Amino acid sequence: MKKPDVRSVLLRWAQAIPEREVAVLLSSGIDSASVMFALLETGKTVTAYSFMLDGKLSTDFSLARRNAARFKCDFVPVFLPTDLNQLVSDLRKLKKFGARKKTDFECGWPMLYAYKATREKVVASGMGADGHFCISKKGMIHFRDRIDVFRRGLYQSPTYAQKPIHNALAAELGKTAAMPFLEREMQAEFLGTTWNEVNRPRQKEPILRAFPRQFEAIRILPHTNLQLGDSGIAEHFSGLLKSKLNTGAFKSVIS
Repeated sequence: MKKPDVRSVLLRWAQAIPEREVAVLLSSGIDSASVMFALLETGKTVTAYSFMLDGKLSTDFSLARRNAARFKCDFVPVFLPTDLNQLVSDLRKLKKFGARKKTDFECGWPMLYAYKATREKVVASGMGADGHFCISKKGMIHFRDRIDVFRRGLYQSPTYAQKPIHNALAAELGKTAAMPFLEREMQAEFLGTTWNEVNRPRQKEPILRAFPRQFEAIRILPHTNLQLGDSGIAEHFSGLLKSKLNTGAFKSVIS
């Protein structure tokens, strides 16, 4: 049975970062927490950044703030504006950066503000980790028994996990977007493993096993897309149906 060595890959990645101070886009999930743990273990000074819709405190934000404090990391809140005209302007910018699908816009939008808020040159995140585990609805239905087919499809996609958007936002600000779960070394660790091997006894078991002591010290939430849950982002986007963008009088944001 092959066991992905997530810990070693993350520690090597963190050690290779020349800068001492690193920003982490922190959520309440496993992926970004593991990135924070790897950086701290290699002696980096970590500042955690987490976003919330202005005036709407989310569970994700609250737990990210608590988890950062637990490991004595500075925490910087990022407040997302609720003005629809600003949202329309932001989405046009994202389109120039390569956003095409609904998830590109919904997941990329908070990053416009998150990257702008960071003070550090390197901005790290756990983006792209989900693909190794095939836990999306589509993956679970069609690829659970042939998980490497699912993985390779994502690994070969140049737009997976909004990577071009992250890179473009970072480059515009003279920063580097660091996404260790998208690295080829990490992909190689997972190829050849089955769904059960990486999701049993717990979902994303290899990540939890990488830093057991640290994960025991914090509360984490089950996987959910960043625009869903109680973040209010998906609901905010539904306001676009009443905006000047909806020239076709569509009843669905997807349309």
